[in-house]
Amino acid sequence: MTNPSTRERALAALAALAFGFVIAGANSINPLLPMLRVEVPLGPLGVSLTFVAYVSAAVLTLLVVGFSRVRVSPGAALIVALLVAACANALLASPVDWQILAGRAATGIAVGLATGGAAGLVVEVLQGRGRGLAATGNLVGAVVGTAIAQGVAAVESTAGVTLMYVTGAGVSLLLAVALLLLLRARAGARVPQGEPPRSTTDAAPSHRLTRADVGTILRAAIVWTGLSAGVVYAPTIFADAAMPAAQFAGSVTMLVAAAIAQLGSAPLGRLLPRASGHLAFAVGAALAVTSVLTTSNALAFIALALVGGGGAVAYRTSLVHLTRGAAPKLQSVLASKFAVATYAASASAVLTIGLLGGVLPTEIVLAVFATLLSLAALLMHWRAPRLRDLSG
Repeated sequence: MTNPSTRERALAALAALAFGFVIAGANSINPLLPMLRVEVPLGPLGVSLTFVAYVSAAVLTLLVVGFSRVRVSPGAALIVALLVAACANALLASPVDWQILAGRAATGIAVGLATGGAAGLVVEVLQGRGRGLAATGNLVGAVVGTAIAQGVAAVESTAGVTLMYVTGAGVSLLLAVALLLLLRARAGARVPQGEPPRSTTDAAPSHRLTRADVGTILRAAIVWTGLSAGVVYAPTIFADAAMPAAQFAGSVTMLVAAAIAQLGSAPLGRLLPRASGHLAFAVGAALAVTSVLTTSNALAFIALALVGGGGAVAYRTSLVHLTRGAAPKLQSVLASKFAVATYAASASAVLTIGLLGGVLPTEIVLAVFATLLSLAALLMHWRAPRLRDLSG
C-alpha cells in the first residue's frame, strides 16, 4: 500500500474523532440518570427506555443504510450523523421526559449513520491499519462522554446538564463543517489527477455470514450486553446500595479499563497472547455481584475494571477477526451487521431488566443477569479468537 498523504491522515483522524464524539454523546446520559430521575420521575422501565430508544433507532438506521438500496457515501453519512447529533444534544439540554426519549432516539440515528461511515472512511484511507482504529473508537468515545457527564453529576446541577449538551451541539456542528471542508479539498485534489469520480449508484458488496461469523458476533454480543448494562445501571444500582464512590467512579473505571485494553492491544497481545478477554469479563461479572452484596466499593472497582478490560478485548478481537482482509466497502457492511447484532442484543437485555425490575427488586434481577453473563462468557472463551491470532 502507498503511504497516505497528510490530508488523508488528517481525514482519517477527523473521522475517528467525529465517531468518538458521537459515541461520547450517546454515553453521556447514563451517569446523569440518578440525578435526572429526581427531576423527571424514572422507574426501572423508564431508565431502560432511555437506552432502548437510543439502540432501537441505531439498529433501524443501520438496517436502512447497510441493507437497503439506499446508498450513502461514508463521508456524507458521517456529516449527517454529526448534524443529527447536534439536534440530539439540543433536545437533551432540557430534562423533560419526552425530550429525553426523543433526544436518545436522535442519538441512535447519529450513531447508526456514524458507525459504518467512520469505519468505511478510516479503512479507505489507512487500509488494514484502520481496522483497529475503527474497532476502538466507540469505547474511547464512551470514556470521554461518561467522564464529562460524571463530573456534571457530581455537582448535581441541571444548569450544568444544559451547558454540557448545548456545548455538545456546538462541537457537533463545528466537526461537521470541518469534515465537509476536508472532504471537498480531498475531492478537488483528486479531480486534476484524472481519477474518475466514484459512482453514487455503486451497490455495497453483499456478504453472507457463515456459521463461524455468527459465533464471532455472538461472543461479542455477550460482552457488549454486559458493558451496556453496566453503563446504564451501575450508577443507579450503586446509588441504591449506598456506595457513593462506586456510583460516581464505577462506570468511568470500567470504560477507562476498556479503552486502555483496546488502545494497548499490541503490547497486551505480546504479554498475554492466549487471552480472549472472556475469562476476565466472567470473573469481573461475578465479582460485581459480590461487591453489591458486601457493599464493597473497592471490590466494585476491581470488578468493573475486569468487566471493562476483558469485555473490550473480547469485543475488539471479535470485530477485527470478522473484518480482517475486507475491502473498505465490505468493512462498512460488516461493521454495520456487527453493530446491529450487538446493539439489538444489548437493547433486548436492558429492556428485559427494566420490565423485570418493575415487578422484582432491581438488584436481584441484575444479580441473576450478571451471573448468567459470567457463565456464558466462560463458555464463549473456548473457541474465541485470541490476541495472538490478530495483527493490528
